[in-house]
Amino acid sequence: MEIKLFNNLTRQKEIFQPITQNEVKFYSCGPTTYDFLHVGNARALVVGDLIHRVLMALGYKVNFVRNYTDVDDKIIERANEMKADAIEYAARFVKECEQDMNSLAMLPATHTPKVSETIPEIISMIEELIKNGFGYVVDGEVLYHVPKFKDYGKLSKVQLESLQHGIRVEVDGHKKHPSDFVLWKPAKVGEPSWDSPWGKGRPGWHIECSAMAKKWLGKTIDIHHGGVDLQFPHHENEIAQSEAANGCLFCKVWAHNEFLNFGSIKMSKSLGNVVTIRKFVETYSGAILRHILLSVHYRSKLDWTEESISKAITEMERIHEFVILLNKSKASSQEDLEEVKKISESFESIRTELANDFNIPGALGHFFGVIKDFNRQIKMGVSSQYLNEVIKCVELVKLSTGLIHDHPEKILSELNHARKNLTGSTDGQNELEIQMLVEERKEARSSKNWARSDEIRNRLNELGVSVKDNPDGSVSWSYK
Repeated sequence: MEIKLFNNLTRQKEIFQPITQNEVKFYSCGPTTYDFLHVGNARALVVGDLIHRVLMALGYKVNFVRNYTDVDDKIIERANEMKADAIEYAARFVKECEQDMNSLAMLPATHTPKVSETIPEIISMIEELIKNGFGYVVDGEVLYHVPKFKDYGKLSKVQLESLQHGIRVEVDGHKKHPSDFVLWKPAKVGEPSWDSPWGKGRPGWHIECSAMAKKWLGKTIDIHHGGVDLQFPHHENEIAQSEAANGCLFCKVWAHNEFLNFGSIKMSKSLGNVVTIRKFVETYSGAILRHILLSVHYRSKLDWTEESISKAITEMERIHEFVILLNKSKASSQEDLEEVKKISESFESIRTELANDFNIPGALGHFFGVIKDFNRQIKMGVSSQYLNEVIKCVELVKLSTGLIHDHPEKILSELNHARKNLTGSTDGQNELEIQMLVEERKEARSSKNWARSDEIRNRLNELGVSVKDNPDGSVSWSYK
């Protein structure tokens, strides 16, 4: 179906037309591996995974590249503090990143290249830039001459003249222009380095993504994604490098996700409001974090609050209680054509929202409508055709969002644990006692001993426990 994407290059929504029909060349800027990832990093990672998933769900074959920056000033500084080899130190945090990504139910990317493994391609691209007159060498350092690239600023809309101000120029004045940036840095003692035509050294930050995108996707790609903070200078410099070296358009569509805010303040390590993915997952679960990150459109700012955690718990419970009930359900009706039509229309509405610039909140709105309709209809009996249409909706949402998990009972247990941590329920509460009370209440209701049933419910209320009687006759509980 027709997909509309907001293209930051043109600042408008456009009909997506890939270079090759039904195939997408997609690049997303990955993490710098010097520390544990925080939940702000998680938003960019999950949005990249979302784009990958939705395109797959809508029938595209996706060649998805997400890199690891394992050669960087921050890595070298941290490794030196730890008296460790920088490449080995970065390799450790690549593994930590992979663990965090798995906890967020992210699908594997097609390729996950590292800077340290792409040095030949980086050197080759720098040679092309020098040959084409865009790069120049000063004492073993290679710089990109920005004024030479006439379209500089076309993504960020930054005017080159404005870059004359506010940019720190090296004391020795070796740059031709204040905006010129580094392609290759000369080696320093204690830093990783590689041989090059300009002497031992290592690549600058921006050139790595240009080289990795070209290696795995070709000279022109369909979609490039990253956080909005990467738009300038990183993505602007990628365009300048790639188009100057390759002589053609670098990327057709640029997608940027907005910041995650703590109390309306952008999360940053300097402000001290950092929560690591690992800590959040241990306290609440990866399923909840993923839901929070997809609860607003990727181009909207996301405010981080306790209310957002509570809402995610409630909605994830609703989804997975529905999935459990659906898995147990059997057809008991022959004809319900109007109801089948209604669910079929909801399926198309979900697809339409997904194709509308990855509008997950809109898609979930229609999906919750399916859940509401199912919970009502199952009490009256449904046909196998109706069940099949509902299952189609579940499979679509599962693939496109990653919010529906294979083991719903396990997810409900995690959600219960999360609510307990959110509300500060004490560890002294005996969950075995709670389960026994829930079972006793169920028996009391079966024997119509309403007085005893009410007594048990009151006791559970005292323990901070909420009991829910499900449509299929089962009973579930959770901390308030």
